[in-house]
Amino acid sequence: MFKYKNGNYDVELLEDGTKIRTIPDGVAMMPIFPESLDIKITNKCNAGCAYCHEDSVPEGLHGDLHRALDLLKDLPSGVELAIGGGNPLEHPDLQWFIDSLKELGLVPNMTVNAMHFDESVFAYGCYGIGISYNKFYHNKIKEHYRENCVIHLIAGYHTVEDLERCAKDFKKILILGHKNIGRAIKFNKSNNEDILGSMKDWYRRIGDFFNKDGVIIAFDNLGLLQLNLKRFFTTERWS
Repeated sequence: MFKYKNGNYDVELLEDGTKIRTIPDGVAMMPIFPESLDIKITNKCNAGCAYCHEDSVPEGLHGDLHRALDLLKDLPSGVELAIGGGNPLEHPDLQWFIDSLKELGLVPNMTVNAMHFDESVFAYGCYGIGISYNKFYHNKIKEHYRENCVIHLIAGYHTVEDLERCAKDFKKILILGHKNIGRAIKFNKSNNEDILGSMKDWYRRIGDFFNKDGVIIAFDNLGLLQLNLKRFFTTERWS
């Protein structure tokens, strides 16, 4: 779908979201620009998640997307952008922003809460859709889920049972570490014992989900750290 050079290595982005980096043997990667950026376009959201690290609220403010586009316009074609919030669907300039990014050759993706996820989300034309999971909306997600969707679970807040349920019904899952900023600070203090118990369960059982047929499970850096996934690999394999 996209090919470009970043510093001293080549990048290829495939239709299914796979990214391939080709690096000369024995040479360290030396990128000169980011390949992916998170873009928070609004702080407005009515989901009311108690652990929201963004502190998003129903009366939250929208970002200036014309200024955002001006900051992004010099990025090379093929760079990915993860559009989020708040609830990005609330922003009145969302469609214009996505169309403008695509005209620049950039790759807009979007993350929405399960509460706001339905068929209308695909009309915006993003390449990938992240869905912040809520078990109460599982059947709704299942009804509208497509190949370009990724389920987001937060280790410690979501349970291993949530992961088990998602691994049966969805092909792509991203496991995030739980943060300690925004409303999450108060939530973490109030639910400390439950979170610790959940994390012990995640720590003990996460290896069971490696090599699940037909399921891709990925992690953010905080998730890798909190679950200490390095313990499953040799030093060479981890590198």
